Amino acid sequence: MRNLLLLLGLTILFGCTSDNPIQNVPQNHLSVRNTPYELPILNAPKKGTPPFDLDLSLEQASNSFFTLTATLGLDSGDYVVSPYTSQDLLGVYDMSLLDSTDVQFVGGLTEFPTPSALRFHYEDQPVLSYTGKTRISRSVEILSNADFESYGKIFFVHEPSCYPYEVSFVISRKLGMLSVTKIGTEIPKF
Repeated sequence: MRNLLLLLGLTILFGCTSDNPIQNVPQNHLSVRNTPYELPILNAPKKGTPPFDLDLSLEQASNSFFTLTATLGLDSGDYVVSPYTSQDLLGVYDMSLLDSTDVQFVGGLTEFPTPSALRFHYEDQPVLSYTGKTRISRSVEILSNADFESYGKIFFVHEPSCYPYEVSFVISRKLGMLSVTKIGTEIPKF
C-alpha cells in the first residue's frame, strides 16, 4: 500500500511538470480584460444605468422610405459583436420590428464606422465588433397612410460584462408626423 501511494505521489509530481514552452500570444486591450477567470457576477450592472448610450433617430429618405438609426456609445474596452461577423455567436446586435402591418425593414444593417476586427482567446478568427461610438442604420418602409404605432426592439450582449440587453422602441405616426421613441432598456429573462 505504501509503495502504491509513493508511486501515485511521484506520478502526480512528474505529471505536473512540463517541458512544453509557454506560447506568447499577442493580446489586444480587450482580451486582457476578458480573462477566462472573470466572473460576470462581479460585473453586475447597476439598476437603471446601462453601461452604454443608445439614441434613436428617424430621417426621411423618400416619400415612403425612412432611415432608422441607432447610435451606440460604448466605454473604452467595451464591445458589442456585429451581426456581420463570420463566427456563429449568440448575442450579436439585432434590430427587429414586432408584428407590424404598418412598417417593414428593407435591406440589411449599415454600420458606420465599420466594425473593428478584435481577437479573443476563445476564437480562432477575429470577431467583428462595435467599439466606441457606432451608428447602425436600417431602411424602413412605411406601408400605411393612417396613424399607427409599431413596436420594435434592439438586442445585443454587452461585453466584457456578458449581459444581454433589450432596448424597446416605437415608430409612430400621429397627425401625419412620423417619430421614433425609445421606450425602455432591460436585461431580458430567459
